[in-house]
Amino acid sequence: MARYHRFGLGHLWTDEFGSPDDPEQLDTLLSYSPYRHIRPGTHYPAVLTCPRTDPRVNSLHTRKMTAALQHATTSDKPIHLRCENGVGHGPRAHTLWLGLQTDILTFCAHHTGLGTNPHSLHSN
Repeated sequence: MARYHRFGLGHLWTDEFGSPDDPEQLDTLLSYSPYRHIRPGTHYPAVLTCPRTDPRVNSLHTRKMTAALQHATTSDKPIHLRCENGVGHGPRAHTLWLGLQTDILTFCAHHTGLGTNPHSLHSN
């Protein structure tokens, strides 16, 4: 959040989020910035980040967050970056949406143990 206004359409959001150029507003922005709360030596869970090609949400933020988590974690759980071209902040083609949902659900199911318990999905 310290430099969000310098990329893409971020400069249009300073009325809503605050301006990092104002020291008081910068303190507020940094207080809730997830990037600023990453701590080296932390045992982070498996993470899947999904950046977009989008002028409203610059993918450099997601890439930087992913790299910081990968560097900081002491866990052997994966921290993956899922890249997808040709989509933006708005609607996407149905097949692209299905692919994204499939990847997210598969990742979550695998890393939460869903399906490893024979009683988790069916009751005989």
